[in-house]
Amino acid sequence: MDKANGRQLKALVSLLLDDDPKILAMIWDHLLEAGEKALPLLEEAAENADPKIRLRSRHAVSRIRAELLEQQFQHLALRDDASFDLEEALSIVARIEYPTIRRAKISRKLDAMADAIRPDLLEAQSPRDEILAINAYLFDKFGLRGNTSDYYDPDNNFINKVLEKRTGIPISLSVVYILLGERLGLPIRGVGLPGHFLAKYDTPQMEIFLDPFNRGRLLTKRDCAQILTKAGYYFKEEYISVASARDIVIRMLRNLVISYSKKQEKARIRRLTHYMELLQSREKAR
Repeated sequence: MDKANGRQLKALVSLLLDDDPKILAMIWDHLLEAGEKALPLLEEAAENADPKIRLRSRHAVSRIRAELLEQQFQHLALRDDASFDLEEALSIVARIEYPTIRRAKISRKLDAMADAIRPDLLEAQSPRDEILAINAYLFDKFGLRGNTSDYYDPDNNFINKVLEKRTGIPISLSVVYILLGERLGLPIRGVGLPGHFLAKYDTPQMEIFLDPFNRGRLLTKRDCAQILTKAGYYFKEEYISVASARDIVIRMLRNLVISYSKKQEKARIRRLTHYMELLQSREKAR
């Protein structure tokens, strides 16, 4: 932000004390147009001693962040499968609840985890050994685990909180596995099994299913069929096919809708439903 623009924005923020509807409307228009550039000044004003400036600044911050998030989901929706970056998408999903989170922070954490695993992979003699090496780090050393005590906590779907709390649900723990696999050069994919998301080591020669929610337990196709039967589904090959990055994000948004429905947070549910519709619109157009 140059000095001139900075002075203009400061002047606009100071005018938030004005009660003239026309002036306020003009201020809102200019602040929303400035968008992200206005956020630092507005965030500072949101702690102002004057309650009027504080309230109006917080409202402006909320509106700008909502608009930025809308734009990010719109851009995400336009991506085809080849350019739909799962890690980027997950960082955008995290901003639904944690608007200041940035992908770089998430990436640095995952990079450090991959670096810790990499030496153990040198001794692996097979895909099974590679999976067991990842399991040993993730579930024994790092302490990642399924959140059985608060399964519907929204934080279970935000990658930043999953890494921070080291707990999650099947899909978010599988996502950690997938993102680490990318860093380690391993073909780890997501499997959208109804009711219980899985990961799998996937090559033309073999597929090994694994359940990160249960400490990376290795599964066969028959095990997957039994999981489906217990959940009330008949086995279909499509249930164990690879889930695209877009499918994963849509499913995580759907999980968030369920979580917020239990809290009866209707405004959040409307926004999440809208984001799902944006991502699904591209899917339907293919």
